[in-house]
Amino acid sequence: MNLKSPLRRTAVLAAGALIGLSGAFALAGPASAHHNIVKGESSCDKVAGEWVVDWKVQAVGNAPTYKWTEVTLTPAGTTIDNPDLKVNGKDLDNNKPLTGKQRVPGSESSSSLTVKAEWTTGKASETGTVTFEGKCEKTPSEEPSTPTEEPSTPTEEPSTPPVIPSDLPGEPEPIFEADCDTMTIGLDNPADGIEFTLKFKTSKGETRTLVIKPGEKKTETFSATNGFKIDLTISAKVDGKDFSETIPVEYEQPEDCDNSGGGGGLPLTGAAAGSIAGGAGALLAVGAGLFFMARRRKVKFTA
Repeated sequence: MNLKSPLRRTAVLAAGALIGLSGAFALAGPASAHHNIVKGESSCDKVAGEWVVDWKVQAVGNAPTYKWTEVTLTPAGTTIDNPDLKVNGKDLDNNKPLTGKQRVPGSESSSSLTVKAEWTTGKASETGTVTFEGKCEKTPSEEPSTPTEEPSTPTEEPSTPPVIPSDLPGEPEPIFEADCDTMTIGLDNPADGIEFTLKFKTSKGETRTLVIKPGEKKTETFSATNGFKIDLTISAKVDGKDFSETIPVEYEQPEDCDNSGGGGGLPLTGAAAGSIAGGAGALLAVGAGLFFMARRRKVKFTA
């Protein structure tokens, strides 16, 4: 008998449904067995003015290992600090989470990470995107305040006394004597002095030279009348350098000289000598000048 009962119809429908579900599972099974998980979280590095994205990636398949066939980041030019999140031909453990940091300029609005994995049994691809809120800008650092007033510097050098060497030359003593008809000029040079040279050129055309070494006392005497004059050049060598000075020494006969005969042979003193003491003063000035030149070359000042 070929009558169809409700029970048989129900059984046929159930069998058909089971066959359809079996086919769907057969098709869906291999596809869902391989997949990637890509998640990212962002934070702002205010010191550097950059976004920092922390990525977590997981490749899930039905084989023990897999390899990356593609790892792409946006924005272009950015990198991730985990060497295992790169295409390097390395076999990676299946289903093992990988993490890495990506640094992105603070002016960007988003970033993404795309990974493609390949197992011996299949492939999978996934892209994760992170959207940034606002801009990530540097926080201005507080620079140490600089003093508005510069430290005052002393305008005067420290008043430190000069260091005077013990080997300074001794000071020469000038010799000048005059009477009614002669004039004598010379130097008394101490033993610790320097060598002096006196050159005389008289108004009569006569020239003489007198070298006075340390420890020597020497003079030259000239016959003199009113109007007689000597150009005296005093010179010395100090530390290899020559110093010299020329002065005129004029003779002026004292008022109390007896011109009628025989000039006095003794040097004049008192008021009479005062009229011709200018020559001695000039000689003293020049001798002292050379002496202090020598001193200055040897005296050293300390700060």
